[in-house]
Amino acid sequence: MGELADRVARLEHEVTEAQEALRVVEKIDEEIESAMDEIESVCEALLNLSGQLDGEIADHNYAAVEGYAYELWGLVDSEQARRAVDTVALLTAVRDGRALPATSVDALIIALKDVKASHPTLTQEELDQEFQAAVDRAEGIWREIYDDGSWESEDERESHLADHMHEARQEAISERAVRAGRLLMELCDHLAETVWPEVTDGLRGTDLERVARALKEASLAGETAPAVYKLYEVNLSVQYESDPYSLGVMGEQLMAFESWLGVQEKG
Repeated sequence: MGELADRVARLEHEVTEAQEALRVVEKIDEEIESAMDEIESVCEALLNLSGQLDGEIADHNYAAVEGYAYELWGLVDSEQARRAVDTVALLTAVRDGRALPATSVDALIIALKDVKASHPTLTQEELDQEFQAAVDRAEGIWREIYDDGSWESEDERESHLADHMHEARQEAISERAVRAGRLLMELCDHLAETVWPEVTDGLRGTDLERVARALKEASLAGETAPAVYKLYEVNLSVQYESDPYSLGVMGEQLMAFESWLGVQEKG
């Protein structure tokens, strides 16, 4: 009986150890899943941000657009996200019995020197070229319409043509500002659909260099967001100066504020 009792005791001990090991593995899996959820949530946040930007740009709410530009940068260049990456890499190695990561993802990112940005870009020169092309197209269309030889008065023809060209120019000015603002949306979409999946897929494949490259690329894109906002702000200012009412409620508020400032200065 003594030998049997010892065997039972050993089995009970082994069962207890196995159960404890299982609980540890389950806890590790929970921590990995939690960290992965945090990382994957960035994609959804970027897509939501793109939708919010769409509405604020349509309303000419430049202050909100500026805030979202910095929020975009913070989403993809986040110390918290990089800590979550390290957590997943470390705990996955522990769970799977592999060698622990030799360094943090931050150190890997710093060591990368050959990562090139792939995000969409836009310059004032490109915007101005698009603007001029739009004006030229409109002029070609309206001249074709008004150069039909049916006008008895050249002055009347030129007056109508000038009115339409003024409208076309104002529309092109407005579209130039919108185009600049929408680049922030393009950045969000590019990061959510192209860059950030490289982070999550790389983590699932335990390819930390791939993850580091994607994070570096995301950071390069994110840090351009404030400059993109400035590009939008400059062109929105031109639109306001050209036609304050084209900014709707925002334009009316700015005009009221300017009037108030003028009164204060005179007082």
